[in-house]
Amino acid sequence: MSYTLRTIQELIGGELVGNEDEEILGINALDAAQAGELTFAEDDRYAPQVRVSRASAIIVSPKFPPIADKNLLRVANPRVAFMKVTGLFRAAPSTPAGIHPTAVVSSQAHLADEVTVAEYAVIRADARIGRGTVIESGAHVGMGVVIGEDCFIGPNVVLMHGARVGSRVLLHGGTVIGADGFGYVWAEGRHAKIPQLGNVIIEDDVELGANVCVDRATFGSTIIRRGTKVDNLVQIAHNDVIGEDVIITGQVGFAGSVTVGNRAMFGGQSGVVDHITIGDDARIGAATPVTKDVKAGEMVWGFPARPIARVKRELAALSQLPKLLQRMRQERKSRRGS
Repeated sequence: MSYTLRTIQELIGGELVGNEDEEILGINALDAAQAGELTFAEDDRYAPQVRVSRASAIIVSPKFPPIADKNLLRVANPRVAFMKVTGLFRAAPSTPAGIHPTAVVSSQAHLADEVTVAEYAVIRADARIGRGTVIESGAHVGMGVVIGEDCFIGPNVVLMHGARVGSRVLLHGGTVIGADGFGYVWAEGRHAKIPQLGNVIIEDDVELGANVCVDRATFGSTIIRRGTKVDNLVQIAHNDVIGEDVIITGQVGFAGSVTVGNRAMFGGQSGVVDHITIGDDARIGAATPVTKDVKAGEMVWGFPARPIARVKRELAALSQLPKLLQRMRQERKSRRGS
């Protein structure tokens, strides 16, 4: 599969400087691209690498310096443009279309046109699956689950009864949606289980990485709103509400009844205790335990979480401690000598 630079320009826009008939056979990183491949450089810091690159074309910014004998595609945001081009070279899904003979699909399930169900998947009664969705091998779609159009449900994904999934959602292998929330009460000398009667709602354009767990609500719904992206090994507990376009990186954990605003970001291994509210555009640093509400736009870090500017001042002051201790010892010695 190949595309001319003219075709790629029509996809991403911008100004083409060079041979519009140049054939592009693939894409690669700037330091690895070879003849026939397209790459990108975000700003003029990479000009020396572009000069020696063997790539057939480079996507650059409008202000990137001119370089002789190089095909340059000048666009406002080279990284975003490059990501668009990657779709041209993405391999077609390997899952054969249709319903595999080993899949178990209830006669009371409702599958739209062009749904793919792979080997040993199970789809229970009253499940509804939208057009163009792929259910990979070993997946479990429980009773009454609703899945929208053009979704990808990865291998061994579990969607427990009553879950609601929007359109264009990606659920990677091993993810579990709608397991019971972790709720117990101490009664008569034992931990008595609290029935978890709610469900999980995942809105459009959400992506959940491998082995993510999203628990069903005790009552009502655990919700992940439109456009949120979640990395591998994340725990989202019962009755959490995660806003739109949130970024959650690996091994983050949310306790129950947490509310997260739109566009918030969470560094790896951070955690949030129960009944906390985190505002829009907040930033939570890696390995940070959040024990108090975080205001909109605030950046917190440390153990426990506190404003990042304060943490930096404290660390800077802490670095002076050895000198201060040495000065104190010297002053004590001088006092004893006198």
